[in-house]
Amino acid sequence: SASVSELSLLVSPFVALLLDIMIVAGLQKLAKRKGPYDVTPGLLDYLTMDTYAFPAGHASRAAMLSKFFLNHLVLAIPLRILLVLWALCVGFSRVMIGRHHITDVLSGFVFGYLQFRLVELIWMSSNTCQMLISIW
Repeated sequence: SASVSELSLLVSPFVALLLDIMIVAGLQKLAKRKGPYDVTPGLLDYLTMDTYAFPAGHASRAAMLSKFFLNHLVLAIPLRILLVLWALCVGFSRVMIGRHHITDVLSGFVFGYLQFRLVELIWMSSNTCQMLISIW
């Protein structure tokens, strides 16, 4: 059976991803910045709330997940480098296919990092949770 700390480690990235989806969708609705090409969004774009360009959601999620794995997994240097390169490729592929400006992707990377930091800051360890429950 999984311990509380293992469960916490599995749940926190999902919480961070949900937070990212809500924040990025909200910021995109506020900014209403279109991508570099005037592409008419399809049904899938509307379902995934991917109709605006700023900030780039793919980039924010790639940055956040990369930072999470770099912080919580013991990885050899080549794997760490590959993980960072993967996140960069995800972000810049969005520029290459014309969905985002470079500033959209860079801001997505920044938002992803900041969201990771926020979740890490407010996420309680299993020991803290157990202590708070025992006090109550």
